[in-house]
Amino acid sequence: MKKIFLNTLLLFAAFTAFSQTNQGEIVEEEIELPDVTTVVNGKTFTAGKDSVPDYTKILPESSAPQVQLPEMEGIKTQKNLPENTNRASEKSKDIYAEGELGAGYPFYFKGDFSIYRASGNSPFEIDFNHESAEGFAGEKSKEGYFARNTSVRGKKSFFGEYGKHSLEAEYKMSDDGLQLNSDAYSDMVKHTIWGKAGSDWETDRGLLISYGADAAWFNRYGEVMKDSTTSGDYLDSTKILDLNPYIGAGWKGYGFKAMFTTFYEFQANLDKSDNLYKAEDSSSAESSHRAKFDLDLSWQNDFLELGAEGALIVGSEIGSKDVVPAFTLKTDFKTESFTDDRFITIALRGGLDSYQSKIRELENKYKFAALPAIPTETTDWFAKIDLTVPVLTSFEAKGGLEFRKTAFGNGIWTANYSRSSLISILNGSGTSGIYAIRPEDRTEFDTYLGFYADFSSLKAGAEWKSFWNDVPALEDAQKIKLSLEYQTLDAKWNLGTSTAIAFGKNADSCPDISGWAGVRLAPALSLAFEVNDVIKLFSGKSRDYAHSDYISTSGNAVLLVKFQF
Repeated sequence: MKKIFLNTLLLFAAFTAFSQTNQGEIVEEEIELPDVTTVVNGKTFTAGKDSVPDYTKILPESSAPQVQLPEMEGIKTQKNLPENTNRASEKSKDIYAEGELGAGYPFYFKGDFSIYRASGNSPFEIDFNHESAEGFAGEKSKEGYFARNTSVRGKKSFFGEYGKHSLEAEYKMSDDGLQLNSDAYSDMVKHTIWGKAGSDWETDRGLLISYGADAAWFNRYGEVMKDSTTSGDYLDSTKILDLNPYIGAGWKGYGFKAMFTTFYEFQANLDKSDNLYKAEDSSSAESSHRAKFDLDLSWQNDFLELGAEGALIVGSEIGSKDVVPAFTLKTDFKTESFTDDRFITIALRGGLDSYQSKIRELENKYKFAALPAIPTETTDWFAKIDLTVPVLTSFEAKGGLEFRKTAFGNGIWTANYSRSSLISILNGSGTSGIYAIRPEDRTEFDTYLGFYADFSSLKAGAEWKSFWNDVPALEDAQKIKLSLEYQTLDAKWNLGTSTAIAFGKNADSCPDISGWAGVRLAPALSLAFEVNDVIKLFSGKSRDYAHSDYISTSGNAVLLVKFQF
């Protein structure tokens, strides 16, 4: 564990150094400029009123359009942190940092740190995250009641006159104790190393070129208990490599866009050759090959976007068909609200969706579960509607529905957390305590409703999510969530609460009630206190993970120090 932590810190430091741009200084004459002021608001940076000297007295006015500098996408915001409104007096700088550090009861630790440049021609972001819980729900850590997660992620973008180039990399590790449910293993450890590089070009005449690739290495293994008998197959260890390049070309102009892209996907077993099993309708247990030829057409104006996408898929894991077709028809429409200047939006999607899941994606998504084989194709007929309706100036309503039904017998790969799906130890007696991830046909129909109110200092929300037929493994048939938050006008402190109630088969009828409060001690420093799943915390009772034999880490009280500078 120490080696992992040290390697993580070294990677973090190396990426920070790489992201800095060496800037030489050339001084020909002294020029006196006024102090630069920067206004900071949620990682979007703009020059202050007096940032730039007035050159209009010595230079003629120009009619050339101003250039809008690009901004980094995906910058996260801190939870439960009072909004900072007192940053306007800071001098200009282009690199910022934020984070939170805290601990709680039962033994809980959290540390999140980000360093980033959000604007300009060379933005970057580096994130370090660690979270661990030990001995939760009144149980002992040495008996497998622990969960530890660590990740480091870096993103770097480069903008040129005609192109955008990006690099991303991530390392993440998880270690989940098996809570005395296994006769062979004490915990499951997973490591993922992922990287991505790509370029997008657009010429003055609308020619588009896009190319790139992502690759990943995934390793999962179980810590074998002393004097235990194991299966000697994928349960002991899985090592998988996947590689996914793509290249595309197209044209954009007069509201139209056409793009043809070819994708290739490869997954391979790097462990011993007999480690995995051959899936039904698969050509190999050791590797998979998949190619997708995709044509995407669209047209849009200020209020309407119409699109059609079609693809042909070939490969070694696509099921009983030689070629799998896929297509999507889409419409996005917006119009001004009857009550204010916001927009009513409607998004429609429908067609035949087809994809192949990665082993790393599935095993990181479903805890306490493992894949016996490289996944085959998942194909669904689907339809989806999303609607947003602003009301007056303080209210907003959102709604949506989605339908999915398995096509061509290509079911979805998912964990089944019933006891009948626990994997037996082949070379001995007892159970592994690990659930199987297998393909299942599905007919899903789910709906979503949300109502939100924003009265400046006071915010409230109500959400209702429903699955009316098949229910996904990590969901409840019905779930209602209510939230309320208050923040003072001067942003010095805030407090809030949320309640989630689940209904349906095997649902925990005990509501999940949580609360938080925060106070800003200085312009860049705040203190926050969170209590999660209050009833479970004070009763000492547990909350099941996905209705399985395992329990989750819910029920804790945490004190956090948060900073921005």
